[in-house]
Formats: sequence, structure tokens, C-alpha cells
Amino acid sequence: MNYRLLSLFALTILISACSSRPTGPVIPPPDSVAAISKWETSGRVGIRTKEDAVSGNFNWQKDPKTFALSIVGPFGQGATKLDKNQDGVVTLAYEDTVVTGTDPATLLQQELGWEFPVEQVTYWIRGLAAPNSPSRISQDPISKLPNTIQQDGWLITYNNFTKIDGLSLPQRMQVSNPPFRVNLIINQWTIQ
Repeated sequence: MNYRLLSLFALTILISACSSRPTGPVIPPPDSVAAISKWETSGRVGIRTKEDAVSGNFNWQKDPKTFALSIVGPFGQGATKLDKNQDGVVTLAYEDTVVTGTDPATLLQQELGWEFPVEQVTYWIRGLAAPNSPSRISQDPISKLPNTIQQDGWLITYNNFTKIDGLSLPQRMQVSNPPFRVNLIINQWTIQ
């Protein structure tokens, strides 16, 4: 009887060990913030425009060719979704409206009156200046992390960083070009 019980126990351990084994290649973490090719972040957002102030939760998934950004107001109200697919088509969905185009910043400006340079923010959210225009960066003298980035008429202010896979990424930041201002509190980062 003990032999059967012991055999059953050993078989159970063997099966559970096989089922919990990872499949596929293990992707090592990036060695620098600039090397991050794919990321997902979520947290709280506050957006101020000339006529409006919006707050809620956001989730942003980004890879080299596509992105999906969603902002949801308190209690699940006022959802806004901005996506870019593999073909470069950008879709903005809000209330009962869905519009498409090729430039996310233009769609946000035309449809919602929000000025938000989406392409640049994909760099700023990682603590980097966008590569295609001049910038001025001030750094903390000890950590060498950016305190501010000035670029394309915008001021990006970093208030806190967090360590993810050994890399320092922003946790609290503000992107402003008066009267437009976006405050981000990032609760979660996933990077590749």
C-alpha cells in the first residue's frame, strides 16, 4: 500500500514538474532603456486642455510597429482608445465614434481637442528624448537620470523613477505645453 502511494506521489510530482516548465525561448531583458523594443505600462492619467480636465486609468502597449492606448474614466466611464496596426492605420474610438487616419496626434487634436504628441511620448515615457528633433535635457547630478526634457515646445518633468529588470524607468511624470498638460503615475511596467 505504501509503495502505491509513494509511486502515485512521485508520478504527481513528475507531471506537475513537466507542466510548469516554460515553453519557447527565454527572452533576456534589454540591457538599456533605449534597447526596449516592446513594453506595456499602466497607471493613472490626468489630462488638462483649454476647456476640459479628464482623469482616469490608462494602459499602453507598444511594440516597434503597433500600439494600443486606452484611457478609461472613473467607474469605467468615458473610454477612449487609440490604436495603430501593422499597416500604420491609426484608429481612435470614443463614445459612439470611431475614426481612422495615419497620425495619432492629428486625430486626437481634430476629434477631442487634445494636443498630445504620441510619437514623442513613446520616448519620453521611457525617460528618453525623441531622436528626430533637437532637445535639451537636464539630469540629476548623482543618478544621471533626466529631471526634465525640453523638446518640440513641450516640457517633460520627471518626479520619480522605478527599477524594472535593472533599468530605471519613470514612475511619475508630467508632459506640458500650456494650456495642455498630462500627468502620468505609472503603476506597472513590463518590458522586453
